[in-house]
Amino acid sequence: MNGKTVKNKKQTKPVENTQNRAAQILFAIFAIILILSMVLSAVTSF
Repeated sequence: MNGKTVKNKKQTKPVENTQNRAAQILFAIFAIILILSMVLSAVTSF
C-alpha cells in the first residue's frame, strides 16, 4: 500500500515540475529579450 501511494505521488510531481520548468524557461527567455533590447537601445543612443 505504501509503495503504491509513493508511486502515485511520483507520477503527479513530474507534471507539476514540467509546468514549473516551462514557466521558468518562458520567463527567462522574456527577461533575456528585455535585457537585450535595453542594452541595444543604450548602445544605439551613445
